[in-house]
Amino acid sequence: MAQTKNRKRFNPQWIERLNYDPKAAPPSGRMEIEDELCPGLLLRVTPRGVKSFSVIYKVPGEGGVSAGGRLLVGKQHRVTLGATPPLGLKEAREQAQELLRAASEGRDPRGERREQNLIRHTNTFEAIRKRFIEQEIKPSVRAWQNVERVLKLHVEPQWKDRPISDIRRSDVHEVLDGLVQAGKVGTAREVRKHLSRLFNWAIDRELITDSPIHGLKRGDLEQNEDAGRALTDDELRHIWKAAGDLGYPFGPMFQLLMLTGQRRGEWASAARSEVDTARKVLEVPKARYKGGRDHVVSLPDPAWAIFEGLPEWEGNDYFLLSTRDGKVPVSGFSKAKARLDAAVLKSMKKADPEAVLADYRVHDFRVTCETRLANLGFNQDVRDAVLGHAKPGLQKTYNKHDYLEEKRRRWRPIPHT
Repeated sequence: MAQTKNRKRFNPQWIERLNYDPKAAPPSGRMEIEDELCPGLLLRVTPRGVKSFSVIYKVPGEGGVSAGGRLLVGKQHRVTLGATPPLGLKEAREQAQELLRAASEGRDPRGERREQNLIRHTNTFEAIRKRFIEQEIKPSVRAWQNVERVLKLHVEPQWKDRPISDIRRSDVHEVLDGLVQAGKVGTAREVRKHLSRLFNWAIDRELITDSPIHGLKRGDLEQNEDAGRALTDDELRHIWKAAGDLGYPFGPMFQLLMLTGQRRGEWASAARSEVDTARKVLEVPKARYKGGRDHVVSLPDPAWAIFEGLPEWEGNDYFLLSTRDGKVPVSGFSKAKARLDAAVLKSMKKADPEAVLADYRVHDFRVTCETRLANLGFNQDVRDAVLGHAKPGLQKTYNKHDYLEEKRRRWRPIPHT
């Protein structure tokens, strides 16, 4: 074992600049310096320049008891904390103080540390993700395959064997940065949402003490405060026709969204068992509804006709819109939207070669529904019931009805007499 000859008050800059000095090294060939601020914390430097922290300590009582009843310390023990980087000085001091405190209480922390490391390396991200899906998502989310697919496809390749307790906020940013740079902002939002739930679930089970998602700031993932725009009649006609030509499953999905004003998830994950044929409604259970409550969607005759034209599979528990015989809900929305836009623009140019398709989102079907209901004179309670607004005040964002213009049309000055 190398002997400690030097002491120095450590600081990150000094550690970074420190180089191996053969003259300062003992016969073992490794430099070893003790921290003045935390006695027992050592910094080793090998001839190859590798730097690592370790702790040396003795446990009172291991050497027996003196004739006067005093606990005698045993032999010196060493625990390696890890290389720096990635282990920082602050974390090394915290770990060292914890180990030295345990030793001063008569406990040899090596056994506890081995057990903690075993638990840490057993609880990898892949292992926790599997438990999370089985215990938390499957019982409460009907379209649980979507959650599993997002985590397995976009997160697990980077974190598969990483202990979940080692995942930091910077690691989350790295995953999200990659998705944003690839133009997958919507996917990045989904990843952040599912990771937030996963880490909170892990905290509740004391698998980790803090969530790396907590306090994470991503302005590039925030939804635009403007919920979108209300589409014109001409745009709706072209989109409706293009959706009809798109075929199953995306064609019917787009048309149902236009007719009912619901969120994409309400229809994308809808199951046959959720449709009440007697009442002609879709009953969205609170387990998969954004508002956290049951939501009933009335199906007018055109929507009901689309429903009756959908493929039927065995049983009553299949997904209405699916690319795998009802076994999993439909996915691949970005590509489907691109195909829809191409078909819409083609249709528009047949009528006008100079036509240009203005930018719109699928969510704009919902904005359009709110606005048209306002145009028809339906009060706010009715509109909220149709769209299922979970938060008061959203109508100000969604409703693009021009009340000022309506007031101008209705107001007539009283003629002077």
